[in-house]
Amino acid sequence: MRRSIVAIVLIALVGFVVSAAGPFSGSWSSEMRFEPGAALSFASLDSMLILRYALGPFVSTSESEWRRWGFIWQGFGLTGALGGFDVRADLLFGPSTGDFLYAQGIVSMSLAGLDMAGYWASLSDAVLGGPAAGGALRLAGSVGRLEWIGITEFGARIRDDDYDGLQIVHAATGLYRSYDTFPISGGSACGSGWTGEKLSVSGWGFGCVEDVAATLYMSCVSGWEWIRLEVEGIDSGLSWLSLDAALTFELQTKSLVFIPTLVVGKSVCVDAYIDVRSDAFPSIDGIGLYGVGIVWSRDGVTVKELAVLDTGRYAITTPEHGSAIEAIADAVEAGHAFYPDYWELLSIDVRRDGCCGGTHRFVVNSYFDRDAGGLLGWGMTSMEGEVAISSTLLLTGTLEVDTSGVDHVGFGFEVGW
Repeated sequence: MRRSIVAIVLIALVGFVVSAAGPFSGSWSSEMRFEPGAALSFASLDSMLILRYALGPFVSTSESEWRRWGFIWQGFGLTGALGGFDVRADLLFGPSTGDFLYAQGIVSMSLAGLDMAGYWASLSDAVLGGPAAGGALRLAGSVGRLEWIGITEFGARIRDDDYDGLQIVHAATGLYRSYDTFPISGGSACGSGWTGEKLSVSGWGFGCVEDVAATLYMSCVSGWEWIRLEVEGIDSGLSWLSLDAALTFELQTKSLVFIPTLVVGKSVCVDAYIDVRSDAFPSIDGIGLYGVGIVWSRDGVTVKELAVLDTGRYAITTPEHGSAIEAIADAVEAGHAFYPDYWELLSIDVRRDGCCGGTHRFVVNSYFDRDAGGLLGWGMTSMEGEVAISSTLLLTGTLEVDTSGVDHVGFGFEVGW
């Protein structure tokens, strides 16, 4: 079986090359990492080759990813239009083991103001959580000022504002690939039928409030799961100050999460993360401020400050997962990596126009240890830099330093055509 899958991959690769009669583009990126010590030692080599071919109304994509351990991922994609339908398909294989890993298909269209999309995906038994297969239907439209979105799940969840979709993790490296559709029917107590429903309605406005949105979710297992209310643009009477707020009511866990956002002018946002704990609503056991976030952004410079005040239940996610404050239970359930030992993040992100259409970028993330006894409790700093030599050539560099010294340093490039 594994040999057959490898053969299919090779045949597909050859087919892509042979059929590349239309426009051809792609990119190749690579990074080498070293671990300082008595002697600078080679730690890892990461490389990705992306090829794109235009085939009539479709664009096919091949993504090949190598690491020091070998050829770990081979993905294929296809996007395009077929009549009035937009079509997307994705396949993922594990060449080093000869395994088929994942398949996804998405078909969407718009008709008379109604946006419709169907999702389907299959996860193999070579991936944690598989085998599984399932689908979902998404409908969206508007009535006057009101906009609504309905998602009906038949054994699968899809990426949206509340859900990151599927992440397939490579156990040996910790790397992951992300996709829109997450089949869950293999582990669902409801089988392959209806498994969940989400409905969102937005566009209400009244008085000094610009917009009110409501989202509710229910599943076949627990019934009503949660309800969230979001309020944007509360007029404070001051031209430079407005207020946004989000209130989440989780029925099964009997908790409330309230996140008001102060928007100061056009540059500063202040978030206060508040939860209300109760064993039996409507009685309240306690109200706690579990986190604070401040974001300042202007002229290509963004400064973010996050502080977790309840480190037993909340944590800061890694940059790959948004560098956000999230409940540890939710992060574990969603597969989000987080820092269990750091309670504070100070991040500076600078972007500037580079040469010939490229962009320079420099990011510094400093984390502070909740158990450290030194000044401010500094624990670790990571730095990433990108320098555009031209619109098609980018040089990259990374550096990570913690309390024990330099953890690693990396150099790389990305070239496109």
